[in-house]
Amino acid sequence: MHRKFKPLLFSFLALILFLFTFYNILSYFNFFKKNLTIVNKTLYSNLLPEDNFKSTYTPKLKFVDKPITKIDSISFNILKENNISNVPVILKAQRYYIPLSFICTKLNYTLNKTNGSFSINNTDNTITLTENSYERNSKKGSLRGNVLNYNGTDYISISDIEELFDLIAVFDFKNKKINLLNNKIKTPEESSVIYSDKIALIRFEDFGCGYSNLEDKNQVKVKLMSNLLYSNGIKFHIAWIPRFIVPDANFDNDLLTNDNIVNVGFVNLLDYMINKGGEIGLHGYTHQSGKESSAVGEEMSKNTNSTVSETRAVIEKGIDTASALNIPISFYESPHYRDTEMQKKIISEYFQFVFEPYDNSKKNIYRPNDYNLFVPTPLGYVSDILADTDSIIDKLKKNDPDVLSSFFYHPSIEIDYIKFNTDGNKLNVTYDENSPLQRITKALKEDEYTTIHIDDLLDK
Repeated sequence: MHRKFKPLLFSFLALILFLFTFYNILSYFNFFKKNLTIVNKTLYSNLLPEDNFKSTYTPKLKFVDKPITKIDSISFNILKENNISNVPVILKAQRYYIPLSFICTKLNYTLNKTNGSFSINNTDNTITLTENSYERNSKKGSLRGNVLNYNGTDYISISDIEELFDLIAVFDFKNKKINLLNNKIKTPEESSVIYSDKIALIRFEDFGCGYSNLEDKNQVKVKLMSNLLYSNGIKFHIAWIPRFIVPDANFDNDLLTNDNIVNVGFVNLLDYMINKGGEIGLHGYTHQSGKESSAVGEEMSKNTNSTVSETRAVIEKGIDTASALNIPISFYESPHYRDTEMQKKIISEYFQFVFEPYDNSKKNIYRPNDYNLFVPTPLGYVSDILADTDSIIDKLKKNDPDVLSSFFYHPSIEIDYIKFNTDGNKLNVTYDENSPLQRITKALKEDEYTTIHIDDLLDK
């Protein structure tokens, strides 16, 4: 009996040693190489493209070429100081700029300029600026509007003032006033996607300067939504409609030609979302055709812009608008997913990532060639009418390994759950914890999902 036991014991110990060694090897390769990605427990390292995609298209319009104009009649409230009306204001690419020296003085920072770079300091912060980048207390980033020298004075955009000095810009369109208020929020820890993580993708859908986004209060509420996601370490996407058209209302809002405070507020909102973890992509150019309204109509289908030249024109107009406004874009989504096989192929020449299913049978990421990924949203979306999140939350909890945890959300349905005022020169916010986005955020955290950007899906 004793002799028979020894081989069994040795076999058991050998199995334990093998499993331990295998686990350590697997951990080593995942931890150090960081090139194996698990999407809901399914290994995709053989499906992910390499980071070598290059679009052959060069935008016809560029931010650097946009003109600078002087703006009158804009006043400011800056922290506790109200009705500051003597501030020089300039406009470039739908961004307002004020003198860098002025805002530094108002916020009690010292400013020094040496060889084209700027050093900005107070007792708590050290900021270094170049023309298009910044470093703040070891955090590095790109400026959204760049530093402009106009008639010998250095100007900085409202968007970059928000990011550098922990402020939030609350626009008052009617009175042409901008409130710059404290906006110190929790900074999330940097996260890295490792092999055991469950990942999710969230996208704000049909986002353009029309309908609810024409109101100043609603633009602020979207900023507060971004704060919610940012403070919880949640990355998100914005499917942007660059030009918003409503033919029945004789409304055509082209951000390249309609210079006004509403559009300045909207581009400031896009900048703010980028700085709070948002990644922007094109959702068509106008998301409509003929007498249809943006976000409702089609723009690509077998019957709409169906030729190669028409398809290219739609794509290139969107890219040109983004380039002129200095809005970085990383993906494309055809309106209503109605694009034909030919249109998909054309889109893939311009964008590595296409945020839509390749066809209705694909419930997970799909690589049709060596360079492109089609990324669907099989968890669906929150109903605009019912604002019911149960279906998405249930699917997140189920975590089906064959279904990508990806979904979209129209941010306009969140607006009624957020209230704020600026009494006492403070941003006072009441945000209903039962709102759809609050519930989704809670579910993502409780189920330990790591949210990623679509271009994190690269075999680097």
